[in-house]
Amino acid sequence: MERAQEDKKEFLMEMAEAPVSRIEAELAFRYLYKHLDGALRRGNGELNVLDVGSGVGEVALRFAALGHKVTMLEPQACLLTTAEERAKEQLPERGAFMRFLNERIEDLEESQVDEFEVIICHETIEYVDDVLKAFNIITRVLKPRGIVSLVFLNRYGLILEKVLKEENIREALDTFELEEFATSLHQGRGRLYSDDEILALLEPLGYNVEGKYGLIVFSEFIDCSLFEEDDCYQGMLDLEERAGEESHLKAVAKFVQLICSKA
Repeated sequence: MERAQEDKKEFLMEMAEAPVSRIEAELAFRYLYKHLDGALRRGNGELNVLDVGSGVGEVALRFAALGHKVTMLEPQACLLTTAEERAKEQLPERGAFMRFLNERIEDLEESQVDEFEVIICHETIEYVDDVLKAFNIITRVLKPRGIVSLVFLNRYGLILEKVLKEENIREALDTFELEEFATSLHQGRGRLYSDDEILALLEPLGYNVEGKYGLIVFSEFIDCSLFEEDDCYQGMLDLEERAGEESHLKAVAKFVQLICSKA
């Protein structure tokens, strides 16, 4: 059991600290921030942000560095501990404005209503057992006109990965019909959603779509060691940002990002 836990910890940390994950986090942050002008005006430049499934804090710490209040909700203790250590090292003066909760979204059921202006839920909803319950909780703790950012695995990006990276044509064909995908997390299975399915769940709760982007179109298929070079990293980031807004390319990105506002 201890060996299995150590293996899981190593896998989680390796995945969280991979160069592609850094690019994904920066892209998601950039796209989200484009939609926060109204929230920033209403909050006099300060936002109260909840990051559900915050990982090592890649997105949340970007908000904290800009002077916003941040709550990181992460069920994996090793990731949350790393996020807290990074926060102390990088932003020691912001400690009083950050909370670190080793909990799942379901644990917020009794939390204060209308507490947050922004809720981040990146690569998390696929692993929630009751997605409608999670969305109801998010809706309850999000202020009116608040913004929620969702990032989830894209079925069509997964098909592309099966062909180009794994060279597995059979699995690529099967993925057209899959409802779940194999993963080292959450008992080995995650749920595949289309953007239409997610929006069908959000619409009755009173959300409007503000933006839709693709995250990671090309980076998954090239030598990640190149990203250690500053020029290459910046160039790849610029390319991915442009591709993630281009309708012909974002449709096959690894992840979909939906940014929605609460009525």
